[in-house]
Amino acid sequence: MKLFRRPTSPLAAAAAFRELYERNRLPVFRYIYGLTGGPQEDVEDLTAETFLRAWKSRLDFQGDEGVAIGWLIRIAKNLVIDRYRRTSQERRQLPDDPPQDPTLEQVADLNEQMSFLLRLVADLPEEPREIIVLRYLLGWKVNEIAGHMGATENNVSVTIHRTLSLLREKWVEAEAGVSEAAFSSRERKS
Repeated sequence: MKLFRRPTSPLAAAAAFRELYERNRLPVFRYIYGLTGGPQEDVEDLTAETFLRAWKSRLDFQGDEGVAIGWLIRIAKNLVIDRYRRTSQERRQLPDDPPQDPTLEQVADLNEQMSFLLRLVADLPEEPREIIVLRYLLGWKVNEIAGHMGATENNVSVTIHRTLSLLREKWVEAEAGVSEAAFSSRERKS
């Protein structure tokens, strides 16, 4: 009888890890994209590295599916931090022009707005940015975010409210700037 036998991880079997990967690859990708803003190739690399590290340490994992996504997100966050430190960029850049179909004006406008919104999110401080990404890109509930970040639900809710207000304010300022610029150019033509 072995007294100090290591408990078996629920992810020890390749099939169990494959299921974990299939259920969580897109949420991990979205999380990383929300934190970094791209480019897509880098986000794909970080997502792959997240699952590679998880695979290597799967035998040490204990917990259920709810714990597993938090574990994957922590691995992803550490990889993003490591990459950020390695490249020592002061500012994350998003592509200036999102892919657009020039014949469809509405699609182009929507892509421009999405690109601008992602730039606004990328410019947020680290903690509010992560909370917004977890809430709106991954669809986590406030209590899940609080548990993951080691914060109170009230703190997370207040951060979400304040951050959304700030984003709304920046959005309105940008729209007013575009309207004023368009008005000024029309005035100059008259």
